Amino acid sequence: MLRLISLAAAGLLLSGCFEKEAEFPAVDLHGRLVVDQEMTTSRQAQGIQGEYFKRVLSVNGQDMDFNAFVKQYCPDTNTRNEICIKAFRIKKIDDVSGATRFLPNGL
Repeated sequence: MLRLISLAAAGLLLSGCFEKEAEFPAVDLHGRLVVDQEMTTSRQAQGIQGEYFKRVLSVNGQDMDFNAFVKQYCPDTNTRNEICIKAFRIKKIDDVSGATRFLPNGL
C-alpha cells in the first residue's frame, strides 16, 4: 500500500514538472514575401544587385515577422512540435539568401 501511495505521489510531482506547450495560432508558415529594404540597401552597397525578401506571417489577424514568430512560439530548438520543426527548416533556408517562395516539398 505504501508503494502505491509513493508511486501516486511521484506521478503527481512529475506531472508538475512538464511545461505546457505554447498555444499555436493557426498560421500559414509560407506567409507572404515583402522586400526587406534595409538588407537590400546593405547588399547593394556590397555590389550585390537584386532585392532581398523577408517572410511576413499573419498571426491572429496581425502581421508578424517570421523571425519574431520563431522567437515567440518556438523558443526551444529541441521541440517536437511539428509547426516549430517546419519553421526551423524554413528559417535555415531563408537565412541563406533571403526568403524564397520555392520551398522543398513538405514545407
